[in-house]
Amino acid sequence: MDPLEIKPQLECHCCTSNECVFICELDNCEYPLCSTCKEKVLEIEHKCPGCRRNIVVDIEEDGENIYLRNKCCYYEYKIVNYLFTIITNMIIIIIGVFLGVLSLLVGRIISIILAIGPGDFWCESTGQYYIVEFISSALSGFLIGVFILCCCGGLFRKCVSYELDD
Repeated sequence: MDPLEIKPQLECHCCTSNECVFICELDNCEYPLCSTCKEKVLEIEHKCPGCRRNIVVDIEEDGENIYLRNKCCYYEYKIVNYLFTIITNMIIIIIGVFLGVLSLLVGRIISIILAIGPGDFWCESTGQYYIVEFISSALSGFLIGVFILCCCGGLFRKCVSYELDD
């Protein structure tokens, strides 16, 4: 049988306290500090007392938790966060454009069914300004379709509520 390894309790190297002891998160540094000593050290200078490398301090809004981070990792985080924001905004724009085009196409189909505007789908028979005619008939068809859906939804709700009241 292998003997169990007994890990000693972490002790702050500054005040020898055993409560709330954290290990430095910098690469190749395991310098232990309690939360009180960590705050004092970081107020004086932004360097780890063990390895003397620069650190970045992130203080949460409650002011209780202080984290040590490598500056390189901090900047990588900022860059990744910035890229994530850009990609998220691009996806939102693409989805918005897709939904806008889809609503125009559905509106144009509704306007053709209700015989609003020209009979051909792309409105090319209207001449030079066929795009304007297409967009105007598509928007009017879309608004009429939304109005019809709202009316049907209201009638359906009234029918359902009358059935529940009986």
